[in-house]
Amino acid sequence: MAVFFAASVGAFNAYTALRYRPVVAYCDSVGSFCGEVTDIRRYSGGNELYTLNGRIDGKVNSKVTYFTKSLEAQKGDVIDIGSCCFQKPKKDYLFDSERYYKSDGIFLTLTKSKDIRVERRGSRKLGNAIEHFREDMIFEFQMKLGRDSGALLAGMVFGEKHGMDTNVRTAVYRCGIGHMLAVSGLHVSVAVFALMWLLKRIRVNKYISFVLMEALLVFLSAMANYPVSAVRAAIMMNFFYAAKLFRRQNDTFNSLSAAVLLICLFQPYVVYDEGFVLSVAGTFGIGVFAPYMTKNMPKEKLYQKAAVSFAVMLCTTLCVFPLSLLFFDETSIISPITNVFIVPLCSVSMIAGLIYVITGGVVDLLFISKFINDLVLRVSDTVARSRFTHVSCESSEIIIALLLSMAVIAAVAAIFRNRRYIICTISAALIFMFVSSAVVRLQRDQNTTIAVLGSGNNAAIVVSGSRSTEIIDLSGHYRSAEYVRKYLSRNSISTVQTIALTQKEHSAFACYLEELEFVKTGKWLIYGYEVPMLTKGITYFGEAGFTIDDESFSTEYANGSVTVRSGDEKVVIMPAKSDNVYPDCLTVMYGNLPKNSELFEDSAIYLDEENNFEIMLSDSGGFKIRRL
Repeated sequence: MAVFFAASVGAFNAYTALRYRPVVAYCDSVGSFCGEVTDIRRYSGGNELYTLNGRIDGKVNSKVTYFTKSLEAQKGDVIDIGSCCFQKPKKDYLFDSERYYKSDGIFLTLTKSKDIRVERRGSRKLGNAIEHFREDMIFEFQMKLGRDSGALLAGMVFGEKHGMDTNVRTAVYRCGIGHMLAVSGLHVSVAVFALMWLLKRIRVNKYISFVLMEALLVFLSAMANYPVSAVRAAIMMNFFYAAKLFRRQNDTFNSLSAAVLLICLFQPYVVYDEGFVLSVAGTFGIGVFAPYMTKNMPKEKLYQKAAVSFAVMLCTTLCVFPLSLLFFDETSIISPITNVFIVPLCSVSMIAGLIYVITGGVVDLLFISKFINDLVLRVSDTVARSRFTHVSCESSEIIIALLLSMAVIAAVAAIFRNRRYIICTISAALIFMFVSSAVVRLQRDQNTTIAVLGSGNNAAIVVSGSRSTEIIDLSGHYRSAEYVRKYLSRNSISTVQTIALTQKEHSAFACYLEELEFVKTGKWLIYGYEVPMLTKGITYFGEAGFTIDDESFSTEYANGSVTVRSGDEKVVIMPAKSDNVYPDCLTVMYGNLPKNSELFEDSAIYLDEENNFEIMLSDSGGFKIRRL
């Protein structure tokens, strides 16, 4: 273990010194780049995101991303950019793109490009054909099953979530079956076991069966664009069936460790990949931890088998639970139940979709997928609307404590080798988590919290305290609702008393309705004098603005400025163009500053690209600011 740990640390440090640092040294500089297109992601409006593998200034090898209007380039074509600016992928409250791309060996993105030339090489014909085939199959799924059901099947077969509605995806994750949307061990296992069962029934030679299994593994990985979780599952599947060929004993723990080691030696930064980490944790839970904990459980009768199945899913959930809280806004707590009953149905739907793909639509069993997927979506939507099916934790201290608890549990298992001690340790960690979360929530309710959310000059304000929450959108930007949604999810806020829209009210209203589908909303305050919307609960205000009085705070809006009062403390959020700072309170300036403006650093906050922070006011006086 010490030797392999030293090897992994050495490989990581060597990769950092030889690959990462020479590339990021070009950050914020201007130069040229020439590289081959290795991946393409298409967006609405004719925009495309290219992944290029080439050289910076003809010297340093690097993989970069390049977002631009469509150049009609294919995989294998070469894009030569005469002049561009190199930037690190931005880390935003909504999405940590720096860590996401870093896990795939992409450290820079190209901006402000000039002198662009595309060389059509016509290479990678197989890769382009696979991509076009995948897009055709996804289109067929949505045409035959409907948008949401087809998108769900595309996620189960190809791991493609790009075209899935945000609320559908949220419902699936809250239901605890979100892992079905990523091609990983479950998908590979179900597909391979179905193939091997069929080959065994028709008495195919075991060596031929192994070759056919390899072909299926390559096909599944290629269709999903080689996600690291699928590669890990394919390596372990090779170990499992190769052991039978060579008459050896297969061990899940050793196979998992070997697969992780092989992947990390060639791609050390894969440890930043959330899907990879969760895939490894889930495989450990279902293949190592669960068999150990359920070894002595009786399995003779039907209800005993059901109890064992539930225990296996519970063990798996416990292994991924702290990591899910670390990586995502919320995590399901009913996944042990839903995985027992719903995942088998999803597996049947996935096999029907996979048969359709493999046969090119000749064998059409998609009616089975439609029936199952529609049922799963209805159940997921019902589950997602209950606040007791999922939890979230904004406190980083509690999440770190849970991760440390995993290390303590591992030490208890290694030292005492007693299942009861392990169960007691896990129970203590969970009790600590829920009690600590309740204490943090109680402390937040006792104080008034002002969250300033958005990007650049766009700002939305969420004021909460004493179990009351108000939203004031100051810019009307279509993405502001996404920031608000994320903040509410991370802080377990399921009810909003008032939503006020002050700019671009029609488009903002539609965005908030979509993003807050699973949030109970009270009254809407919308700027205007007419009544163009046929929706109840809307109050229109004019130039005079409005005032919201709550038990612990009051909010006033007038002329683009928001004033929040709590006790003796006051915070003003106002446009930067007003060029006016109140000396007796904290002032937050949003928007572009006029030229030659005087900056008041002691009593004012000027929004830049990172708007997302909290201002916490206490009843005893004073405030503190926390970056989100």
